Amino acid sequence: MFSMETLRPPIPPVHRRWVNPYTGWVHNHPDRLLANPTPAELQQRREQAGEGPALHVELGSGSGNFLTQLAGLHPQDHLVGFELRYKRLVQAARKLERDGRQRAWLLREPAEAFPRYFAPQTVDHVYVLFPDPWVKVSQWRNRMVNSTLLHDIGCALKPGGLFHLKTDHSGYFLHVLGLLPGVSWGRIHGFSNHLHRSALPLGRVRSEFEAMFASRGKPVFYLALQKTGTQQADPD
Repeated sequence: MFSMETLRPPIPPVHRRWVNPYTGWVHNHPDRLLANPTPAELQQRREQAGEGPALHVELGSGSGNFLTQLAGLHPQDHLVGFELRYKRLVQAARKLERDGRQRAWLLREPAEAFPRYFAPQTVDHVYVLFPDPWVKVSQWRNRMVNSTLLHDIGCALKPGGLFHLKTDHSGYFLHVLGLLPGVSWGRIHGFSNHLHRSALPLGRVRSEFEAMFASRGKPVFYLALQKTGTQQADPD
C-alpha cells in the first residue's frame, strides 16, 4: 500500500544565484573609491583636497599596495588609481582608509578611460605595473599597453614627466619595445632586463607582484619613458 507521502513528487532543490558581495561593498568607501566616476567628480575631489605638488596615476592599481605606499611617501601629492575588479578596489580602498591617505582616489574605470580624466600636460607620473600579459596570440589585442595608450600617456604627461612600466613577462616587454618607434613624445629614461640586478635605483615602493618576483629571483623588466621638455620629474 502506498501512502500519500510516497506518491508526493520530490521538491526540486532551490538554486540561488551567487552574487559577488564586492559589487555592493564598492559603495562603502565613497571618500576614496568612486564606483561610478566622472571626470567632474574626480576634479571636485581634487579641488577639495587642495593643490598637490605632483600627480601620480596608476593604471591597473590592483589591491592598492603600490598606491598606498606611494601615498605615504608623498602625502601632499595627488594619486589616482584605475581598476575594474570589485574585490581589488575594495581592498585598495580599505588600505587607503587604514593609512589615512586623504589625497588618493580609486576609479572603477578601465585604463583606456585614462585620457578622459586629465587635461594635456597635467600628469607627472604614469605607472603600469605587471599588467596581464595575455599570452595567447589571439589575446594580444587585449593587452593594456598599445599604441593608443602610449599616445594618450604622452598627451597627459607634463614635459619631463615619466611613464613607468614593469613586467615579469619577456614577451610583453618585447611587445612594448616594438611600439617605441611610434612614440615621438619622449625618450628612454630607464631600461633593464633584470631590474633587481641592475645599477638602476629600485626606489622605495614595490607592488605586491614585484616583491614576490624579487624574493624568487625572477627577472623584472623595466622601462621608463620621459616626455621631452625642460621640466624634470624624478622616479620613485
